[in-house]
Amino acid sequence: MKMLIVEDQNELRELVKNFLEDYGYVVDEAEDGEEGYSKINMNSYDCLILDLNLPKLDGMEIAKKVRKEGKSVPIIMLTARSEIYDKIEGFDNGADDYITKPFDMKELLARVEAVLRRTQKGQTLVLKFGDYEVLPKENLLKKEGEEIQLTNKEMGILEYLLHKRGEIVSAEELLEHVWDSEVDMFSDTVKTHIKTLRKKSDPKKKYIQTVRGKGYVYKES
Repeated sequence: MKMLIVEDQNELRELVKNFLEDYGYVVDEAEDGEEGYSKINMNSYDCLILDLNLPKLDGMEIAKKVRKEGKSVPIIMLTARSEIYDKIEGFDNGADDYITKPFDMKELLARVEAVLRRTQKGQTLVLKFGDYEVLPKENLLKKEGEEIQLTNKEMGILEYLLHKRGEIVSAEELLEHVWDSEVDMFSDTVKTHIKTLRKKSDPKKKYIQTVRGKGYVYKES
């Protein structure tokens, strides 16, 4: 899943980015509100982590704009302030959760996972791939007596296809959700990673199917 962290404190922004990437998330970053809002309009994210007090455009204004445009992406607001009226205003403007600085990284991870569970309508973070249990944090497919180790990108692709089961997903959509914004959109990287994912877990192409000219779809027989 793909996140955006908008935070003007460089050290904290990099700490959050690196921590979430260690848990298998793809994370873009922005250091001010205008850059963050621009990235929101150019990319598709599964969660936004916004500092309240940002240069150029603050987190509250970003949340207002995102909700006014009809986007339902979960928003977690970061702030150094703890006054109750700030939290109420944040929720009124579309924030899904609120965390006050300083915070423990594991608390942030728990908040991210909680808002994803609440907002993934009809979906679950407990995933099955054929007979395998999918463990995204460990990049593992597991069933009795057998484990398959995946890379971060292979797991990202699989997790996204599972969440979109039955829907055709284009290579461009996978690039947007599984890679950061620096990826070359014209490369064959998706095709290459689909090939290695299939080789490890679906060599007969039973579940991950190619729809010629359109993309890929996960289907269960």
